[in-house]
Amino acid sequence: MATLSFLKNIELTELHTHLGFSVSPNMLWEMAHNRGLRLPTKDYWEFVKLVTFHERKEYEEYLMLYDLTEKIQSSPDALFAAAQTAISGAYRSNNITKLELRFNPILRNQSGEKDLDHLIVFTLQGIERAMLKYPVKAGIILMMDRRFSYEANAAVVDKAIKYHERGVIGIDLAGPIERNNNSRTFKCSDVADLVKKARKAGLGITVHTGEATNINEMWEVVEILKPDRIGHGIAAIDDLELMKFLSKKKIVLETCPTSNLNTKLVRDYDHMREIYSKLKEHNVLFTINTDGPEMQLISLKHEFTKLLDHNILTEKDILQSNKIAEKASFIK
Repeated sequence: MATLSFLKNIELTELHTHLGFSVSPNMLWEMAHNRGLRLPTKDYWEFVKLVTFHERKEYEEYLMLYDLTEKIQSSPDALFAAAQTAISGAYRSNNITKLELRFNPILRNQSGEKDLDHLIVFTLQGIERAMLKYPVKAGIILMMDRRFSYEANAAVVDKAIKYHERGVIGIDLAGPIERNNNSRTFKCSDVADLVKKARKAGLGITVHTGEATNINEMWEVVEILKPDRIGHGIAAIDDLELMKFLSKKKIVLETCPTSNLNTKLVRDYDHMREIYSKLKEHNVLFTINTDGPEMQLISLKHEFTKLLDHNILTEKDILQSNKIAEKASFIK
């Protein structure tokens, strides 16, 4: 196993981490019971299997794991604790001193019963509390969703703008592609004006694409939404012109190696080696991320170790990806 001595005293940056999967199973268990939630099982060890990856899953099945963690985190107090814990743990275990956490407030408002402002403000307070304890800079990215109506996505963007000065640093677009009619018929043009509005307000723009979606959607994203960064984006290796475009425009990929293995979007480590080799060959900027350390049973340093052990990246590549992440961060 590779040693990470070359990272000694190196401050790390992580850009792509979902708050829903950055909290340990035992903490989620305690949150759920403190709120009196009915869980799918009364057996703690069965619960752990429901919120972590113990076997590879299809992409849409994987996204269903979020339903449970979002339900558990659907209160201001739970989001406060989640944000504070995610940041504190990232610093203590990985020396991450710049961390961006993303979540969707509407998926935590219990069908409108919870106030979005309370959910967002308590999350920001959790971040502030963690930054009082540790030398970390952190920020929140609020997420739109492919399955939402235009009005719901507009509400997310409006809240992101409202709390921009408080610690919301960007917006994202994610969500299932087969869950409902909205997600099946979604087009980038549906939210183009919302993205433009967010950008004008000074928010960073990132979009989940090129993970389970194809090259055609990636082209639509970069041409219509013009993001600063792309979540995952590994499908780009199948299109030389797209890689040239990404390189020219300096659009940064937030790659998540273990997550893509777990969701079967990357076949194996040979396939992963091919992906990163092509990205490097065509000078596409990329960063390394966990997607959600607790759910993926991974840490940022463990990601680095696996990439080194399988001769996918070199120590120089990893240091470079960290510099790219630091520079591309929406935290200024």
